[in-house]
Amino acid sequence: MSRRRLQRDPDFTGQRLTRFRQVFVRHGLPGIVLALCCAVAVLETSVSLSANEIFPRVSHQYLLLFTVAVAVLFAHSRWSLGRWDAATLAWIGYLGLLSIWEEWVFRLAIPELLAAQGVAKWSAVVLVNSAFGLMHYFTLRWRWQWCVLAALGGLALSRHFHQNGDFLVLVLMHWLATTLNTPRLPGVIPR
Repeated sequence: MSRRRLQRDPDFTGQRLTRFRQVFVRHGLPGIVLALCCAVAVLETSVSLSANEIFPRVSHQYLLLFTVAVAVLFAHSRWSLGRWDAATLAWIGYLGLLSIWEEWVFRLAIPELLAAQGVAKWSAVVLVNSAFGLMHYFTLRWRWQWCVLAALGGLALSRHFHQNGDFLVLVLMHWLATTLNTPRLPGVIPR
C-alpha cells in the first residue's frame, strides 16, 4: 500500500479508515459545519465577500486550466489505481468540493472576519493557517510534518490570493495537491 495515501493509517481510536463515510464524518462534515458557521457570521457582519470579489473573472483561460487539471487528476487516478470507475470519479469530485470550502473558509471568510474584529490582516492569515495546519493533524496521518506543510501551503495560497485575487487558482492548486496525495477512496487497493 502506498504511504502517500493520507487516510490509510488508523485514526486516533486505532481503527483504520476503510469507508468513505468514515472520512466524511472526520473531515467533510466538520468542514461543512465550519463553512456554514462562517457563512452565517459573514452574513451577520459587514464583511464583504461577494461573488464578484471571489470570482473576479472566469475566462477561457480558466476553463482551459480547469480542463487540463481535471485531465491530470483523472490520468493520475487511472495510473495509481489501474482503472477508472464511478466511485473514483466521485472521490475526485468530493476532493474538489473539499478544496472549495477549505479555501473559502481559511483563505477568505475567517481572515476577513478576524480583520473585521480588528486583528491585523497578516496576523489573521498566520493565525488561520496555523489552525489550518493543526486541523490537518487529524486528516494527514497524524504527523506533525504534514501539519507544518499544510500550514505553509496555506500561507503560500493566502499570499497568492492577496497578491492576485485569484480564488479559482487557489481552489485548483488545493484540489490538485489533495487528489495527488489521496488518489483513491479508503478501502480501495490498487491493482
